[in-house]
Amino acid sequence: MENPSPEPAKPAAALAEEQSRIGRFIMRYHTFLSSFVIGVAGLIATSIWQYRQSETTRNQAEAQQKVAETAAENSWKITRADILSKNLGVLASTGPETASQRYGVLLSLTRAEILDPELAVSYALELGKDSAEDMSSVLANTRRKDYARLGRAYNLSCEEKYGLLHPLDICADKLAARSEAIGKLFAGDIQLALKGGDPAPLELLDQEREVQIEIRQDVGLYRTALTDMYEHREWDMIERFAKHSTGARLVAALILAAARTGEFVTDDEVKQLEAFHDRQTRWLTEYFAGKTCDAECKGRLLEVMVSHYYEAQGDFDTAVRTLLLGPRASSGIAISRLHARLLWCQLDDTDLEPLRDRALVPAAEQALGPKVDPATREALISLIALVPPPAAGEPGAAAWTALQANIDKAGPKVVKLLKDRRDTAAHERVAPPVALRNLDFCGAQDAQPATTP
Repeated sequence: MENPSPEPAKPAAALAEEQSRIGRFIMRYHTFLSSFVIGVAGLIATSIWQYRQSETTRNQAEAQQKVAETAAENSWKITRADILSKNLGVLASTGPETASQRYGVLLSLTRAEILDPELAVSYALELGKDSAEDMSSVLANTRRKDYARLGRAYNLSCEEKYGLLHPLDICADKLAARSEAIGKLFAGDIQLALKGGDPAPLELLDQEREVQIEIRQDVGLYRTALTDMYEHREWDMIERFAKHSTGARLVAALILAAARTGEFVTDDEVKQLEAFHDRQTRWLTEYFAGKTCDAECKGRLLEVMVSHYYEAQGDFDTAVRTLLLGPRASSGIAISRLHARLLWCQLDDTDLEPLRDRALVPAAEQALGPKVDPATREALISLIALVPPPAAGEPGAAAWTALQANIDKAGPKVVKLLKDRRDTAAHERVAPPVALRNLDFCGAQDAQPATTP
């Protein structure tokens, strides 16, 4: 296809004619053009000057505003310091006789935001030693609370630490009411956080490694919140909590495994609850055996599990048996911690019996096999030596008798190992080391006065 021919160039005469027209226009209207250009230039110059003037005025106004704000802030600091100095004596006082006075002053200063949040929390916790209710009221009016500080102030009870349900003198906790109030405070603030409020109460669970280290403290601290969600069947809220972080899911799995309330429910709800607990158990078992949970982590998690073994109703069985039969490199710390708990009777009988019947005895039976590592066998026999046998007719009696028979068949070395471990445990319980006497619950239980029905 042929390209169209280009347009012919304009003749030189036409160009000259066009240029002459422009020239004539300029010569004829030069006064108008000069006035127009000068006018536009003047308008631009005026606009620039007005803009600069407005910027100068605005900067001056901002500077004056900052000066006024600084002066007001300095004046408020002086006033606040004066108010604090007048009330410092009241805030620094201690004892139940001054609790009401401290509460009134602290609440007023907190509502007026005269106290920094850190100071408000500190004084509130001190007040909580004498009045947990007043402490809760002050903290409810404190903005930007230091939840890490509150978490550290939460004292675990003997039931939370060891699962002990019977009272012991050495377990007396003067701060139990304060810890309970802190747990309720967290429960309320977590509800708000999960509904889109301040996420600060959940930020303690952001770092997985820190949660592993403080797992027992975190389980106690968040138990009230998660148990309330479970009892009210707030499945969406529980899922939001678990999705916050891996640490949050770990805490939720440990708490919810022991959260069964035991009330009568419909068949459909039974299925729903079973499916819910199956998911929690499956996740926890996989995490417990996973690589992100090292030997130290397994030891800390096992301590939480055995303290709530009865409430878990079998959810921990598979994970614990797998750990006990696992390589010593990954299970050694956990078994050592469990050995200490059993040796010093730091388990309630309600937890000890299912642990013995559903975890220790089955694992020991497997450990007697020919292909099992001798170190694993020795560790399990040592644990068996620390637990009392079930009474005749109890559910675990038959399995216990069978285990003892298989130990006899395993040979004199295993029989002697069991006997030596029992003798050593009996000797240590009679004369525990001085550093461990406060942790010897065997002696503490023996010293408890008998209760009359």
